[in-house]
Amino acid sequence: MKSLLIRTLTGILFISIVILSILFSGKVLFNVFLLFSCIALFEYRTLLVQKGINLSFFFYITALLVYFLISNTKIRSIITGEMLLLLIVVVFFLLFIVELFRKKENPFTNIGYSVTGIIWIVVPFSLINTIPSMLSQGGEYFLLSLFIFVWLYDTMAYCIGSLAGRHRLMERISPRKSWEGAIGGTILLVGLSFFMPRIFTVLSLSVIQWIILAFMVAVVATVGDLVESLFKRQLLVKDSGFILPGHGGILDRFDSILFVIPFASLYLILIK
Repeated sequence: MKSLLIRTLTGILFISIVILSILFSGKVLFNVFLLFSCIALFEYRTLLVQKGINLSFFFYITALLVYFLISNTKIRSIITGEMLLLLIVVVFFLLFIVELFRKKENPFTNIGYSVTGIIWIVVPFSLINTIPSMLSQGGEYFLLSLFIFVWLYDTMAYCIGSLAGRHRLMERISPRKSWEGAIGGTILLVGLSFFMPRIFTVLSLSVIQWIILAFMVAVVATVGDLVESLFKRQLLVKDSGFILPGHGGILDRFDSILFVIPFASLYLILIK
């Protein structure tokens, strides 16, 4: 009973922080997700250390540079998209230079995990800051809708899977996930999308666009969850961390949204 209470309170606090940071937007959103990024990167590096993979301290510096390059509105207003891409590539190349001087075994393994961690964790967290500015009005509500979609899908898929799950979705990676849960959660989320134009009236998305977004979120969120499960299974760990009692680590809580954000950003560009 005590553990359930702690889990519930932690979940409420976590969701409240995310929602408030989105609604306040600007510097609050930037700083909150910068903190989430740092914690997630620490969890990622700590898990790898357990397997004898030691990423350099420059991994953190590179990650922070990428976060600031993508997230900072002043930087994005000064430089073009092509220049931004080139700057990020140059920053990534610095990882290769650092490995030349570290004299560690398996340098390309270290580079590979460093690049993977930045693309998987930092880039999506950075893009969260750019989504509100991608729409002429109500961009923060679009971002909020993505989190609501992911949270509702995860909850509905879990409940349906627990009650009626018979066929495993990908048993070698996540034994508890079922096709019934995934399909049921997708249907319910798509059903909810019919009401989104009335809920988020400030957004100009049509019903069809909301339906496509809901379906995309359901599919991509499932993939994101499975990818993190695959990562943890490879490292033989249950949770990415322990900062959220009853919920694990930051990577555990953001596994789905980390995949959803880049696809949602691309979707916004396509429908604008």
